[in-house]
Amino acid sequence: MALVTSNLGELELLDKMLKDALSSDEDYILKLYSNDYTPDQAAVNASFTEANFTNYAAATLTRAGWSSAATVSNKAESSYATQSWTCGATGNTLYGYYVENPSGTVLWAEKFAVSRTLADGDILNLTPKFSLNSEN
Repeated sequence: MALVTSNLGELELLDKMLKDALSSDEDYILKLYSNDYTPDQAAVNASFTEANFTNYAAATLTRAGWSSAATVSNKAESSYATQSWTCGATGNTLYGYYVENPSGTVLWAEKFAVSRTLADGDILNLTPKFSLNSEN
């Protein structure tokens, strides 16, 4: 499944890249979700059921943690260090992840190609990425 940027996320990201000149050193929040939802441009925080397996916590993505943009398969791409969660006694079935700003606006989301069921002791590793590509 391809990464989908929400309409509100598109506006915010475009403003930050072009208008705000990244003047705000705002961290983003990476969350896993446990409902079988396919993200679309209308995605909002309420579209997702945040994971709640034992030992789960949302991850903070600082600006300094993103790699320098590089061209990958004709797209500009930046990635973040791999985030890792170890499931405790109570598990979840996970369908993907979403990234929001501190005020709760969904910036982008991605559904996993295959859902992942975590049980006690299972580890999930996720490397967040963001890419830009022209429509033509």
